[in-house]
Amino acid sequence: MRIELTLQDLTRVRLAPEADPLAELVSSLQILQRRDAGSALFNRWRHRVRLGLPESASVLLWLCRPYAPIPAFLVPDADESGLEAGLAEIARTDSVYLKAALRDAAVNRELPAWAAGLPDGDTAGLSRLVQAMQDYFELSLAPGWEPARAQVDADRGMRAQLLLHGGVGAVLTSLRPRVRWSSPVLEIADGIIGSCAAGGAGLVISPTYFAVCPVIVPAAGEAPVRLLYPSVRQAAPSTGYGRDVRRSPDSALADLLGPTRAAALAVLAVGRSTSELAARLGVTPSAISKHTTVLRRAGLITTERDRNAVLHSLTPLGSALLEA
Repeated sequence: MRIELTLQDLTRVRLAPEADPLAELVSSLQILQRRDAGSALFNRWRHRVRLGLPESASVLLWLCRPYAPIPAFLVPDADESGLEAGLAEIARTDSVYLKAALRDAAVNRELPAWAAGLPDGDTAGLSRLVQAMQDYFELSLAPGWEPARAQVDADRGMRAQLLLHGGVGAVLTSLRPRVRWSSPVLEIADGIIGSCAAGGAGLVISPTYFAVCPVIVPAAGEAPVRLLYPSVRQAAPSTGYGRDVRRSPDSALADLLGPTRAAALAVLAVGRSTSELAARLGVTPSAISKHTTVLRRAGLITTERDRNAVLHSLTPLGSALLEA
């Protein structure tokens, strides 16, 4: 998927103010249906959630299919944040907007009666939909919401520093390798062929705990395009569904990489600059530069440079090695 950004859009690029419950909800529904290696990290969580899925979840799974854009009305750009405010906004969706948002929805003749009219703009089923979303959130996301929110906040802090020191270009560049920025186009590796325009409404960048690839929520009316991307992972989901802290690098990883590089890989679960990494590990910046060069050549980390801003982050390979 390609997103075309005008100059006006670039002046309206912003970070989501906090973890968005609805963004996490729709992304998790896609992960629940994926079977690829990238989503294997969520296997234990998937197993727990599937055991308790209510019948109404079938509608949510239909709305949030893998490798498809999320219908915009499910992640409203509301004036107030939080699950309750977002669900209230969904309940107020008008018929024209609802029909436009679902015009490309897959045909499903097995939908329950209350949901069958949604693609035609029938708003009568929205109250049941909102209740289904509430029930799903309580089952799947609420048990581990605080660790998930902490991870998203850590990622937001990292991107905010990039925005402060390097501007919009540095932030967009830091989303590699699944998002590539070549002005005026963002190219998203999400398995979807096509393009969309922000239309001057801008772009909201939302780090998302429940994501293994970028997810697009198209622009709607005056609402901006939403880019949900995988937050830099600090802990693997479990049945609960997240651990509060990552375990220290074990001796096998230290034997493989050396103790300093193994420790650096663990610290880089949240992106760091060279000086931050040196301070965290108690070594000199020049020594860190040598270690990060080795890790980068091995494909375990990436280094993004934009003027004075330098940020080291794990690649999917580095993250998988650390989790293993």
